Order: sequence, then structure tokens, then C-alpha cells
Amino acid sequence: MTVYPANSSVKVIMEESTENQIVLQEVDLGASGVYKCEVMAEYPDFLSDSAEATMTVVVLPDEQPNIEGDVAGHYAVGDTVNLNCTAAPSIPAATLVWYINDQLAKGEYLQNYETEKLSDGLIVSRLGLKFQLSQSDFINGELKLKCTATISTLYHSSDEHSQQDPTARVVQTRPEEGSLVTPTDLPSASASDGLIKRLLALHFILIVFVHLLR
Repeated sequence: MTVYPANSSVKVIMEESTENQIVLQEVDLGASGVYKCEVMAEYPDFLSDSAEATMTVVVLPDEQPNIEGDVAGHYAVGDTVNLNCTAAPSIPAATLVWYINDQLAKGEYLQNYETEKLSDGLIVSRLGLKFQLSQSDFINGELKLKCTATISTLYHSSDEHSQQDPTARVVQTRPEEGSLVTPTDLPSASASDGLIKRLLALHFILIVFVHLLR
């Protein structure tokens, strides 16, 4: 087997390589490119065949994507959601996807930005999400926003923001039989006064009735 390097940064480990595969050492971004393998028959035919393929060196993000914007407060019906999702630097650029309550965000909600290439060659991708909240966006009173970053089958990560509808009404239920009654379940002051007056009247009638019997 003979190797004809087209790039000085590519180092082939000859003792570990065979006619069917090659092993590269200290692969860096410069190792990306087109690799060609040629097979040649010996004398007297000297027939040959070759094939080539492109190899891409991948640099995976070292962090999960990050949702940026007003996520510290609470959104309510009628508010405008305006967020950005930023992927950590990588090669190639990560593919970003927004989800609203586990459903793909509509295309008109998305804001696409050009990727940013850093000085070290790594690429940062961003995707915006902007839409006005309606009551239907709160499923059982909860809103879930999620952004995922993917690079082929090698990398998949996400960031998520979840909150309850701050304007949702709290439904109060009667206490079950045998349960403790809290002070908030007792009659109001006006109702108590009315009850006391009725008891006093009944007590007075009973006293008069006993007196007449005598």
C-alpha cells in the first residue's frame, strides 16, 4: 500500500492501515477533504479502478443551546414572545428548531439569522421566535417553549422555558367529608350575626312558652 498525501496535515498510521481502510493520526480541521482510493492489478493486465469520497471533520458544541430574551418574567395572554436561540460554536453549524408545547413552531413565527464564523473557524447559528400569545397557547394553564440544536446523528441538545399562566383562575373545591375546615371556610361575619339573632329569638320564644304552661 502506498499513500500519496495531498495535505501535509494528514498523517497516516501505516502500521494500522490496510488495503481496505486507513487510520489517520491527530485529525484536525485541515483533514477535511476528498479522499481517493485506487486499486491496480499487477502485470500483465495493469487494470485499475478507483473511488473517492469526501470526509468532513466535525467539531461538536461543548454546551447546550441557550434561549436568550425575557425569560425571567412571566408571559400572559396578549404578550409578544420575542426570543433567540443560540447554539454553541461548532463545525458544521448546528441546525436549530423551535417547539411550542412540543409542536413545531409555525414558519411565520421564526426569524432566521446568518451564521457567525469565529476566528478559529467555528460557526455559531441563531434562530429567533416571535409571536403573540393567545389563550390556546396555554395547555392546561402551562406554556412550554423549547429549542433544539442538532448536528446530523452526532449531536442533539435542547434548552427549555416553561411557565404557568399568571392570569389563570384557581378553582376552589369544597372540603371532602371528614376533612379539616380552614378559617376561610367558616361563615362570614354578617352571616354569623344573622345566625346569632335567630338563635336568640328562638330562645326567647321557648322561655315564653314555658312560662305560659305554668
